[in-house]
Amino acid sequence: MSQKNLWKKSGRTKAAAKQVPPKEQTYPRPAWVPKGVSSEEELCPDCFKVVGTKSRYKLVCMLGKAKDGLTVGAMTKVMNLRQPTVSHHLRALHSVDAVSREERGRECIYTLNRGAHCFEECKIPY
Repeated sequence: MSQKNLWKKSGRTKAAAKQVPPKEQTYPRPAWVPKGVSSEEELCPDCFKVVGTKSRYKLVCMLGKAKDGLTVGAMTKVMNLRQPTVSHHLRALHSVDAVSREERGRECIYTLNRGAHCFEECKIPY
């Protein structure tokens, strides 16, 4: 079947199939970004990984308030996200040393690593 016939069969036109790029959305400058920084390239990429999504930053704030740490199950209930999503975010945070993980039997307790580069040098609030 030729390409021409595929388009006719599906009822779509080539123009409709082309995706329009989304408009670039800008956000207000976070309070923790130093005033002298003029572009994203000057910021630490590991620290952007920590606050790259709203969910990750909420996890950081939750862990910052929990003295003894939290389990994935507890965070899943509070965040109203699925367990694999929370685990994915925690792995990303663990990869930049923002959280510590301690295994206790079948559970893993996650705590915020307050001495991490992101919190000490880049001053990301939690």
